[in-house]
Amino acid sequence: MDKRKRRYPSTTNSFNVRRRSKMASQSRAARTALARQKAVEARKRRIAAARHRELVINEKKKKSRRKKIAVYGGILLGILLLLGIQEILRKEIPQVDFLVEALEPPKDSYSINETCESYRETVTEMARDYDMEDYVDLILAVMMQESAGQMVDIMQSSEGQFNTRYPREPDGITDTQYSIECGILELKHALREVNCSGPEDIQDIEIALQAYNFGTGYLHYMEEEGLDQWSVRSAQSYAKKVCGGRKRSESDPLRKTAGIWDYGDQYYPEHVLRYYPEA
Repeated sequence: MDKRKRRYPSTTNSFNVRRRSKMASQSRAARTALARQKAVEARKRRIAAARHRELVINEKKKKSRRKKIAVYGGILLGILLLLGIQEILRKEIPQVDFLVEALEPPKDSYSINETCESYRETVTEMARDYDMEDYVDLILAVMMQESAGQMVDIMQSSEGQFNTRYPREPDGITDTQYSIECGILELKHALREVNCSGPEDIQDIEIALQAYNFGTGYLHYMEEEGLDQWSVRSAQSYAKKVCGGRKRSESDPLRKTAGIWDYGDQYYPEHVLRYYPEA
């Protein structure tokens, strides 16, 4: 009998198959985990990049805001410094009035308006009657400062000593012609009191103009103090004395334009002479 070898299944092949299958499974799991990790890292990078862009944009906005604030702040500071210097020069250092003038608009920018010019003929006739024809331009400058020709009491002479027809109170005169007449007489009286030599005698005209605004009491004050030249300091000292040291409130527009003390216009000569061609 021919004996043949009996074949049995190979245990080695079966083991190899299982090992390859297990390795394949582990490889797929590893690749899946790696892919998941890469996806997470990519998402983190996108988030980080978005945050970085947002920070850059916000920083640019902040820089832009800071730049605008610096520019506007510089402009505001410059204006405040200019106004502050002007105020200091006016109040504390009257000897350097030329610096104050340099901070103000040039006189060429001021002129008598058409309304006041329309009264030139009337003013000339009245001035001739009172021997004031050389001061027509000065009278019109006073009119321009007092009302710009827009009020009935055009020379604001109601409270003056030459008003004998109407109440001596603000805007008491209700006749423009009479207001001009009283204003001319008031100015003539002040000019004579200071011995003004003519329309070009600006030093004496300044004193007379302040007396037109304050009243002749200012002339007595100048004499008592031994002063022969107008200044902002003398006007403010007199105003402070008359009002008893009462200051205008911060909200009062006259505080800036007419002076801190609650009496008259302490810069009146400067204001009038802006419109006077001889100044």
